[in-house]
Amino acid sequence: MEDDSEFQIPSKEAVTPSLSDSLPTDGDAVICRIHEKERTVIDSEDIIESREVDGSVEILNPSVVDRIWGVSLHLDGTGSTSINEDVIRLREIQPDSSHLTRYTADPEPLLSIREIIDSEPVRDEVPSNSLPYTNEPHPVKVKIEVENVGSDPLIDIEIVRSIPPEWEFSPDLGYSISEDALIWKIPRLDISEVKSLDLEPVISISSTQSIDSGEISATYKSPGLLSTLVPISLRASTRHISYVTATEGERPGEWGCVCSFENASSFSLTMEAASMEVVGREEPLLSISGMREIVRPMAKWESQSVPYTSNERPRFTQKIQSSVAPAIDIGSTGSLILRSKSLPIVDARVEKGYAKSRIRSYTEDVVQTKIKVENVGSATINLLRMVDDLPPIFDKVKLSDISVEIGSRIVDTENMRLDIVDGRTLTVEEISGDGHTIQLLIGTISPVALQPGEVLTIRYPAITSDPAATGVPIGSPCRADLSSERHGPVITRECVKIPAISVVTQRREVRTGKSIFPGPELGQHEIRLLFTNTSDTPLEDVTILDSIGLKFEML
Repeated sequence: MEDDSEFQIPSKEAVTPSLSDSLPTDGDAVICRIHEKERTVIDSEDIIESREVDGSVEILNPSVVDRIWGVSLHLDGTGSTSINEDVIRLREIQPDSSHLTRYTADPEPLLSIREIIDSEPVRDEVPSNSLPYTNEPHPVKVKIEVENVGSDPLIDIEIVRSIPPEWEFSPDLGYSISEDALIWKIPRLDISEVKSLDLEPVISISSTQSIDSGEISATYKSPGLLSTLVPISLRASTRHISYVTATEGERPGEWGCVCSFENASSFSLTMEAASMEVVGREEPLLSISGMREIVRPMAKWESQSVPYTSNERPRFTQKIQSSVAPAIDIGSTGSLILRSKSLPIVDARVEKGYAKSRIRSYTEDVVQTKIKVENVGSATINLLRMVDDLPPIFDKVKLSDISVEIGSRIVDTENMRLDIVDGRTLTVEEISGDGHTIQLLIGTISPVALQPGEVLTIRYPAITSDPAATGVPIGSPCRADLSSERHGPVITRECVKIPAISVVTQRREVRTGKSIFPGPELGQHEIRLLFTNTSDTPLEDVTILDSIGLKFEML
């Protein structure tokens, strides 16, 4: 008697039913459980920071009374795992026990997740991440996108997005909001299916410190495996007995031969082949193959009676091929963490000043002008547009006259564009003439790269050739429009203090006089000198000369 207990497992595509679907309904089964778990962390730049995939192969004997022996599990696709052999062989597994094989893998992911934040949604172009420093809550657009990039459907997907205190989300039927988290649940995601959640929160900005976008975590389940591991066949034996019953008929020498197989265990067994041979005869008396008959626990299988003629009682050998019915439980779970992004704040301080506050009328002069833009935010300023009113007393400025520096670094003129517009743009009241507006764009070719804490300095000479007196000072305001990204939000900052310049005549007019009075005592005299500046400008280094007679002495 021979017994070859082996059962072939279908290909991976077919090995997806749950354990409850594949268990025999009338007996125990040897259970093969393969489970894999993914843990992935993705940084704020969408680059994988860490990834671990752990798996386990468990062969379980659920019977409380019967052991199984000669167990072997044949596997395919072990190359993507740390399993060294394609076969797991076990001598036996005791009742209500199991054998666990752990492994690691480095497979392709099943779920892809990303978050797209656009801090300037009104421009509807390339998404940006910088925020303007403003007193009003700033609206942004957020899209969370998940995609099934595996070869099996994904189920029970849950995305949890933390909500930083600066963020505010409106309630919606598509998701739920707890105290500090937004929860989005997806029951099923088919192969290559993409689903997205569009959000329109607002952000309250109270300082120039960068604001966190919030961490996103996602969990999922899959009826398939992350790795290419596939169970091919499972082999196991348990308690059973096979025999041949030979019954002599009414006529001597005519025998009826029946091959029997008894299942003596609590398992369901699958009959696959049976043969019966008479000792000394080459041809088998019975040969059955391709069977798929279930033999229930403590049940018996019998073949049809096969006639055989012999004057002597025949001796038989029988060969039975059976298997302990298997149950396959395969699945994966995964968790992904998408790190929080840092949203920097754009802010700046603008100062403007003249080297002198007054110039002389009808006299050619050069007034050095300096504008300082300090980056007081947390975002790098890469594009700057300076609008500067040029009073009518000054001539037009050329690009070659302008120098721009960031510390010791000089900004090339090729990275700037100058437009001179007739009339002043920022001056509220026209004081004397129209003047011009300087429009200087910095960062036309490459980013300005003005880092937080750095100062950009603009210098140019304001030339006057024949100015007339203004009577009152002329204000010269300026304004800077700044952004960190070409399609990002733009902030506008005016100069902290508007510089002013006056044109004065500087005609000198003085009054001088001298008087002598008798002193309080005999022979004394009091001298009083008078010097009055009646010109329109102060006098410097004034020296008054006076002489007294030789007969007088100073007291």
